[in-house]
Amino acid sequence: MFQRLDRYILKELLGPFLLGILILTSIMIMQQILRLMELVLDKGVDLLSIAELFLRLLPAFFVITIPMAVLMSTVTTFNRLSADNEIIAFYAGGIGFFRLLRPVVIFSFLVGLLTLAMGFNAGQSKGAIKYLAEEMLLKRASIGLEARQFNGTFSDMTIYVDAMPTYNDLEGIFIYDQRDRKQPTVIVAKKGVIVNDEKSKTISLQLLDGSLQQGGMDGERYQRIVFAQYDLKIDLGTLLEKQSGNAALGYAEIQRRIADSKGEDVDALRLLADYYKRFLFSLAAFVFCILGMPLGVLSGRIARMGGVVAGVAVILLYYMLMVLGDYLVSARILPPNAAAALPILVFIPICFSLLIKVSNKASPTFFGMRSRRI
Repeated sequence: MFQRLDRYILKELLGPFLLGILILTSIMIMQQILRLMELVLDKGVDLLSIAELFLRLLPAFFVITIPMAVLMSTVTTFNRLSADNEIIAFYAGGIGFFRLLRPVVIFSFLVGLLTLAMGFNAGQSKGAIKYLAEEMLLKRASIGLEARQFNGTFSDMTIYVDAMPTYNDLEGIFIYDQRDRKQPTVIVAKKGVIVNDEKSKTISLQLLDGSLQQGGMDGERYQRIVFAQYDLKIDLGTLLEKQSGNAALGYAEIQRRIADSKGEDVDALRLLADYYKRFLFSLAAFVFCILGMPLGVLSGRIARMGGVVAGVAVILLYYMLMVLGDYLVSARILPPNAAAALPILVFIPICFSLLIKVSNKASPTFFGMRSRRI
């Protein structure tokens, strides 16, 4: 059962932690929310599909924001306790530094488990997101098209549309189809209509009043066909598999790709590093929570805002080390597991050194008192 001191510190940590998750997650998903709302307003996608997609995306954001939030929570909490001289009052009452650390360890363990659960959910959500994207495109294929832009949503096919008077009507169409690499096709049409077939998982572009030009890669064959109506079918299931295949690969598939390439497939190596990172974020949350305590105590002796500055500096350093790890994997200098763990390997000794430094200065014997239980 928690004692009074444990409950007090846990309560102090919980408020800033929840607020930090709310603020950090809101910042990270703001751009995605705007894009999702564009699908509703401009493409006519139903709100239920958007809400489901949004909920599926949340675990991936929480994996990143929880470690940042727990660091800022611990730093700001102990920064306030230090600035208000509560830390000194604890020491004067015979409560040692490592006694104050106990509720922080408990909190960090719980937060680490929460981050680990988010990491599992983020991995499992990829298949569901792929399925939702397929369903949304089948219901409203115009999601993948923007007027007056070269759209590459459909793999091996570039589509340009001059105007879209409605969700399914197109005007001024240019299509460069490379699905047959030996015989690429250029299609130009004045108008077109998008027709969805949810049963066969295909999308048809009914093109009106245009021409089709096709030539071989050798440059010797060429044909031009003028049409009044031409149906261009797109197998959505195959295209989505090509586009999101790497993202949906599991651990065994990634390892197989690396083995088949004898370790030369850089994309597979980075995918494996990303796979490890998803679960190492839970260890990062644990280390950040412990690290935040000495940082908060030390910064509280300088200024109240010192904790925020220290927390931001730690987060920036962590993500700089993550980028360095990605580079080392791409250059095949480090294996994926070592590159993914690089930030943690750097921060663990920093955490221990700060704990020892603060605990030495905070020894209750400095006050000529013994530690007592509270």
